[in-house]
Amino acid sequence: MPSSEIVTEDDIIRKRLLTDGEGCGDEKRVSNLIRMFVKWVKDPQADDTTFQKMIAVIASCEMAVDKLSVVKKMNELEAKNYEKLHQEIEREITAGKVRIEGYQKQLAQAKKIKSNKQQYNSISKIIKQYPSRDETTKAITETEGEIAALQERKKRLEERVEKQKRQFQVLVYSIQGLQRELSEGAMEVD
Repeated sequence: MPSSEIVTEDDIIRKRLLTDGEGCGDEKRVSNLIRMFVKWVKDPQADDTTFQKMIAVIASCEMAVDKLSVVKKMNELEAKNYEKLHQEIEREITAGKVRIEGYQKQLAQAKKIKSNKQQYNSISKIIKQYPSRDETTKAITETEGEIAALQERKKRLEERVEKQKRQFQVLVYSIQGLQRELSEGAMEVD
């Protein structure tokens, strides 16, 4: 089919939908009303029943129009309601995004705290391998005391060695003096 026929068919369908409304036979009612009106106008002796039928069809058409008007108003109210719902949902989505960002920040902070705790635990394990400051200070003080005692002992031993050295020198000098005297005395005796 050529595209102009498709458009024409579309136009025809669109017109029928517009005139037929919700597909309740509105177009047929209007067509029947037009036929009855033409018949009523052409027939001068038409009775009152035809006129009453036309009035009834017009009333049913008016009722359909009123119904469509109410439906239109309800649709407009629903559209407004949907718009409000849409706006509320958008607000909730925005609030949700804000909450998610807050939770992400809290998660990042919690991860950082967890990392810091793990580092603290590993450092504390290393620190626990060594004695405490008080114990170290006490050990240093004891060691310094021992060093001072050993230095004092060394000093006393050096003084004793020095004293014994001097005594030995005096002894050696005395022996040498005695040997000289004995040598001189032996020479005199000879």
